[in-house]
Amino acid sequence: MKKFLIKIWQGIKGIVSKHQFTFLILVTLIVAGISVTISIMAYVMSGAINIDLSRPGYESVREDTADEADDRPPFSPAGIIDGEVQQDFIDRLDAYKIQMSQMNDFGGDSLSNKSLNLE
Repeated sequence: MKKFLIKIWQGIKGIVSKHQFTFLILVTLIVAGISVTISIMAYVMSGAINIDLSRPGYESVREDTADEADDRPPFSPAGIIDGEVQQDFIDRLDAYKIQMSQMNDFGGDSLSNKSLNLE
């Protein structure tokens, strides 16, 4: 029995040594598949799937959750950065700093709808 197992092990080692690159690709795909499976299971089991508005079919809900308090357009991902853009960023940042400083970190209202901008 022991000799039989040694022969099998030597055969496997021979096959792997002849096809190292193929074996590497196969192991990589298996590890990636296991990682993706675990990630999707965690996503579903944590409940994040229920609040993910980026999924197809939630376009109308996404539009309803848009921030209507700030009528300024969002920053453009392309363009020049001049003094006017920098000042606009600083103004927006100062407004958020004021909002953050008014919140009580350890109070019971930290997770209220108003503090989370859900109202």
